[in-house]
Amino acid sequence: MVWERQGPPGAVCAARGCARVLIPYGAGPPRRYCSRRCATRERVAAHRARTAGDVSPSA
Repeated sequence: MVWERQGPPGAVCAARGCARVLIPYGAGPPRRYCSRRCATRERVAAHRARTAGDVSPSA
């Protein structure tokens, strides 16, 4: 009954390797990650993947 007009009450963390469930609460943008740790881990991994080919020799 609740799901007819609203979205489901929970979501699964968007981080690779994490299957924790999160409960979105409050106003603001919807959450994608279960914790700041998962969000930071994904952001750092994306940055490292982008810059992996941009290694310049320093000497």
